[in-house]
Amino acid sequence: MVYARRHIAVLTITLLSACSNGSGNNQPYNGANEAATATVFEEKNSIQCESSGLSTEQSRQTLITGGIDVIQSDCAYNNLMAVPSVCGADTSEILVHEIPKQNIVDAEKFGFTNTDDINNDYSIYECS
Repeated sequence: MVYARRHIAVLTITLLSACSNGSGNNQPYNGANEAATATVFEEKNSIQCESSGLSTEQSRQTLITGGIDVIQSDCAYNNLMAVPSVCGADTSEILVHEIPKQNIVDAEKFGFTNTDDINNDYSIYECS
């Protein structure tokens, strides 16, 4: 009986230590861990049944020409904007760009909006 208890104790310790892989972050959040990047967007200006609007490259180039590094660009839907499905109507499509956080004000000067202004409520889709 004592032999069985030892095996159970060893097995329990082994299993519990296997669950702890040490990869957790035990440091408390102090505000210094904020991301160095931010996301901004602009309307794609597409019209249902008529125009596909701006491309990600056109939008991206506006930022680059303004001296802003663009880390990543994506097509997305603004989830806060409801639009009727009818030819000639706007769409909820936006172009989202990840940029250095310190360039948000500069991007806003070029007509871009911080995604925080739409509560980051957008859905990325694959650009065609």
